[in-house]
Amino acid sequence: MEKDPIENIKKEDIEQLQRKIDRCDAIAYISNHAKQSANHYLNIPSNLHQPVIYNGNPVIASEEKIAKPIVNFNLNKPFIFCIGQFLEMKNFHSLISMLHHLKSDYQLIIAGNNDKPYKEVVQHEISKFKLEDKVYLAGKISEQEKHYYLQNCEAFVFPSLFEGFGLPPIEAMAYGKPVFLANRTSLPEIGGKYSFYWDSFDGESMATVFTNGMNTFEKQKTIYQKELRNRAQKFNWDTTAKEYIKLYSKILG
Repeated sequence: MEKDPIENIKKEDIEQLQRKIDRCDAIAYISNHAKQSANHYLNIPSNLHQPVIYNGNPVIASEEKIAKPIVNFNLNKPFIFCIGQFLEMKNFHSLISMLHHLKSDYQLIIAGNNDKPYKEVVQHEISKFKLEDKVYLAGKISEQEKHYYLQNCEAFVFPSLFEGFGLPPIEAMAYGKPVFLANRTSLPEIGGKYSFYWDSFDGESMATVFTNGMNTFEKQKTIYQKELRNRAQKFNWDTTAKEYIKLYSKILG
C-alpha cells in the first residue's frame, strides 16, 4: 500500500498545523477524503464545525472547433488524454503498459510539467514497450491546447494514487468525455457513478477496464454525456462562494 503524502510531511510542519487547528473555529475541506485524512492524522476536536466545500470548475466546454496545436509529434490516430504534474503519485507510467495491452489503436497524450525526475520513469516504460510513435509527452500546455485535447480526445485517463480534490476529471466531464480514474482517495466522489475506475494498475487489468468502459459508454453515449456534463456543472464557484459565506456567517454569528 502506498503511503499517504501527509506521512511525508515533516514533523515540525505537522506540529505547526496542529497549533493552527487548536486555534480555529472551523475547518473547510475540499473533499470528504481530505476530511477523513485530516481526522485520521491530526487531533481535531469532535465538536469543531467541519464542512466539505468542493472547489468550482473553471472550465466551460468550447462549442467551437479548436485549432489543432503545432506539435513535434505525428498526432494521426484517435488519442487518449491525461494531464497533471509529473510526480510519482500521478502514476502516469501505468498508462504506458495499459496502452501496450489495448487491442484498439490509440495514441496517448500526457501533458504537464515534465521537468521532474519522474519523467524518466515514464520514458523508460515508453522505451520498454517500444511505443515512441504512440505516446507524446506534451509538457506544459496552454489553455487553448488543453481545450483542444479535451475536445478531441476519445477518453480522459487519470490513474493518480492521491488527490485531495481532482480538477482535471471535472474538466473532461464538462466535455462529456468518458473518464477513467484510479479508485483511490477523493477521485470516486469527484467522478461519481458515470466514471470508470481502476482497482489495480497492471497493464492488462487496466486495458480490460478501459475497453469495457469504452464499450459501455458508446452503447449509452447520449446518457453518459448528459450525466457527465451535468456533474461537471455541479462543481461551480457560485455554489462554492455561497457555502463559504454560509460558513463565515455561522462562525461570526
